[in-house]
Amino acid sequence: MASTELLLTRHGETEENKRDIMQGHIPGKLSDNGIRQAQQLGELLAEEPIDAIVCSDLARSYDTANIIGKMKGLTPRPTSLLREIDWGKHTGGRLSSIDWKNLPEGCETLEHLSERAQTFIHWIKQEYPGKCVLAVGHGAIDRAILAFLEGKSALEMADMPIMKNTSFVRLNV
Repeated sequence: MASTELLLTRHGETEENKRDIMQGHIPGKLSDNGIRQAQQLGELLAEEPIDAIVCSDLARSYDTANIIGKMKGLTPRPTSLLREIDWGKHTGGRLSSIDWKNLPEGCETLEHLSERAQTFIHWIKQEYPGKCVLAVGHGAIDRAILAFLEGKSALEMADMPIMKNTSFVRLNV
């Protein structure tokens, strides 16, 4: 099977990011800066031969992907595999209060997040062999994808930095 090139990015800044809120599965609203970030990423990727755009089905990721997609003439394909970690009853709390190695009860586990990342990579390879795909995710799921591709455990993922909004990394999967 041909290698798939994956450009992995995180959604633009949201109003909730600015307030240190654990968004989890809430939609999130891009801030004015987040909209600019998405536009700048689209300009940066203007010459990239992107065949497809996939994104989380949460609004902040889809809206980022849609801004870039309009610039590239591509319609984003949403998938729940790229959703952010589910904070459960802790959604809306302060993100800076989280101990990633000891997540509060009721949250999606790092192990489950890691399994979702693995499933996403297998799905991308199956759906887009030999293609270049832009994937617009979220801080925790992007980190889980990178950890999986680097052969790191779910617990080791907790020590990895979270990608900045609209920064991206190029990967061959």
